[in-house]
Amino acid sequence: MAAPSKRMLQLGEEIREFISTMLVRGEISDPRVKNITIHSVKVTPDLQIAKVYFSTRPEQAAEAKLGLRSASGFIRRELGKALKIRYTPELHFYYDDSIDHSQKMLTLISEVSKEWSEPTDPPEDKNS
Repeated sequence: MAAPSKRMLQLGEEIREFISTMLVRGEISDPRVKNITIHSVKVTPDLQIAKVYFSTRPEQAAEAKLGLRSASGFIRRELGKALKIRYTPELHFYYDDSIDHSQKMLTLISEVSKEWSEPTDPPEDKNS
């Protein structure tokens, strides 16, 4: 697979900033999209599809995805007006669980670190 072009990266970043701004300003009225963070947007080489990666609390992920899908037409229309591009990419939303995974890994590492740092009793000499 070829490396992403400069245009793909630039458009992805513009879309990420735009959607993030919409969320912060409260322009999307659906309550399911509260407390969402847009992490990245990857645009296909033909610039027809934008994969939007978001995070939220794990228990809200499914509802948040439904809310974003529901608002995707509105977001896409506003995006088209703002970016003034010939074709506005279709938006696909994906829950990004990398932060949750990182938190679990950090917890496991700290637990192992505690176990290793606890003093252990030296073995008793049986000949004494």
